[in-house]
Amino acid sequence: MTKRRLLITSIAAGLALSTGVLITSAAPQSKAKTAKGKALSGQSPAPAPSFGNSDAINEKELQVYDYFLASDQLEGRNLPSRGFDTAALYVASHLAEWGLKPGGSTSGTNGPLQPYFQPFELVSKQVVPADSKASVTGPAPAGGRGGRGGAPVADAPAAPADPAAQAGGRGRGGRGGGGGGGVRTTEFEYGKDWSVVAGGRGGPPLEAFEVSGNLVFVGNGYVVNKTKTDPYQGLDVKGKIIVVAGLPAEIAAQQEQLAAGRGGGRGAAPADAAPGADNAGTPPAGGGGGAAAPPNPLGEPCVDFLTPEAAAAKNGAVAVVSIASFQQLTAMANPNAAAFGGFGGGGGGGRGGANGPAYTAPKLQAKPACPVVPTITAGLGLATSIFAAEKKTAAQIFYAAGSGAKQDSFALAANTKISLKLAVKSEPGHAENVVGILEGGDPAKKGEYIVLSAHLDHVGLAAAAPGAHNVNNGADDDGSGSTALMAIARAYAEGAAKGIRPARSIIFLWNAGEEKGLWGSQYFNQYPFVDIKNVVANLNIDMIGRTKGPGFTDPDPTHVLCEPGEVMLVGPQISSDDIGKTVETVNDAYQKLKLNHFYDATAPDKTHDNLGPQPRGQRIFYRSDHYNFAKMGIPIVFFTTGLHPDYHRVTDTPDKIDYHEILVVSKTISAVAWVLATQPERPKINEKLPEQLMKDMKTAKDQGWGNLTAVMPPLPGEPY
Repeated sequence: MTKRRLLITSIAAGLALSTGVLITSAAPQSKAKTAKGKALSGQSPAPAPSFGNSDAINEKELQVYDYFLASDQLEGRNLPSRGFDTAALYVASHLAEWGLKPGGSTSGTNGPLQPYFQPFELVSKQVVPADSKASVTGPAPAGGRGGRGGAPVADAPAAPADPAAQAGGRGRGGRGGGGGGGVRTTEFEYGKDWSVVAGGRGGPPLEAFEVSGNLVFVGNGYVVNKTKTDPYQGLDVKGKIIVVAGLPAEIAAQQEQLAAGRGGGRGAAPADAAPGADNAGTPPAGGGGGAAAPPNPLGEPCVDFLTPEAAAAKNGAVAVVSIASFQQLTAMANPNAAAFGGFGGGGGGGRGGANGPAYTAPKLQAKPACPVVPTITAGLGLATSIFAAEKKTAAQIFYAAGSGAKQDSFALAANTKISLKLAVKSEPGHAENVVGILEGGDPAKKGEYIVLSAHLDHVGLAAAAPGAHNVNNGADDDGSGSTALMAIARAYAEGAAKGIRPARSIIFLWNAGEEKGLWGSQYFNQYPFVDIKNVVANLNIDMIGRTKGPGFTDPDPTHVLCEPGEVMLVGPQISSDDIGKTVETVNDAYQKLKLNHFYDATAPDKTHDNLGPQPRGQRIFYRSDHYNFAKMGIPIVFFTTGLHPDYHRVTDTPDKIDYHEILVVSKTISAVAWVLATQPERPKINEKLPEQLMKDMKTAKDQGWGNLTAVMPPLPGEPY
């Protein structure tokens, strides 16, 4: 923990530092009001308590809010779901009752609550397996029989001479082939023999396509500048379909390292990400709670290297067939794999099951850095058929790819051809941030904003045995943060009614879809309804409800959890020393929490974030909604008490929450917001920022984030 520094500053709104205690006073008001809102003629405004009205926050209300948000009836607040919509209505109803100004839709609303919603569109794209086709036409092996094509099992101990003999096939045999010679066509079933690499972590968007053509094998398919690797040299792939297997050694080594940390820590990335995936420095599409991917060891995509999808597009190929990895084949052999995003996991549509189909947010999808072509993942049955006429068998290519051996490129037989058709259906959905605003009391400063944020969504229902508790209640993640934000909003509204109003305005923001990839905070920053340059700071709250109580144990060594009376800060040492000084000064004078900077780092060292697969660590800085504010150059502080065994489990229930901890952390955040909203100067962003943050800031700028945008009217199905 760094040595605390004392901030001594004069605050025009009446802040003074005296005998170690920070005292504040409200901006002058022309009239004081009674509790009923009637002016008392000739009476001076009530003096502001220290740090605004922060002392009004109480433990009882925190329990009430959290027990509602984490109730089984809200079904885990998955986005989208009726449970999430109910939570949004619950928050909005309180904001309306407290008299906070709506920050959402200004037209087409139904009733008094929809104006508190900032909606954004969702869409679910699902593969239609019955209408999706794959077939290979090629020479029938001599003496072979027509009929069902073989599909090797995932765990064959060695490469047999005939991989098709490993297991009974799933593909339906085509015409011809009996008696040897000739040509036969073999069809393969979607979800069992092949799937798509789309709509997931960094892969191309899921779109319908239909292609056919001859095939060319190009090793792992990557073009890498630093090693002068180009498997396409000397090959004509224009109008053809390339076949790839394996990964470059650097990526394979990194993924092995990540795989070693799966299940430990907050959302480790999968070991078998799509070959074309590269989401370095950004949260994965599959969940904001998941860790940001480390920088790609090959460098910048489309600059330092080309993925197979990008290289194929550049060289004129029309699609990529990627031979499944061992992990993918294992998932393929598991009949329940589809429910958990395995080989047949909906073709990029994501998890089905208890939470229904997965959705994406079309307006938040980044444009690809360079053109790409569609990709499918082929099981070994399909691969065997592709290489049936070649000297090198599918099994040999599979095992060489698994061992990391370099494989030479070659064109496949001219009379071997593959036809692919992917059918996709779309279903619209909706999401909504919940936004309330307290206007500042200083005419010159009320156009500037402090944004306080928490995410309202969680991960929904879990797959469980019939009759078992299957609700991921999310009492801590992020019921605790949403609860704290409600209590802070109420305290500010109550204070304003008494004449206690900060100079700058406060935006209270409950984000939707943090668990899906920081969606709500991205939407707020990409399409802001206020001038983003006037956002002074973001204070983000995520998981502040658990501490090491008596008898606490955690078998996961990658978890760090606070003691009672302690809170972890993430971001100030990275993004803004100014805001860090403010937090420390307020804390010294008020709740006197122990401030822990363990996660206040972008790279692990001996005293910061040194858990999880090295050298990656947990990278918590990239993993909650504050990061989208940081990408806009806004000073941020993320408050958390850390990770515990109930994280993303059905055991994250409200009876386990330390409500006194939420109380003292909420008061601290409220007080920090008050000081930031009343002091004359804005906190500055640090001159030196981490390289990854600077890259992401540039990307956000290049993609046009931050242009003032009117909030859209409510979407079909929006709650009211």
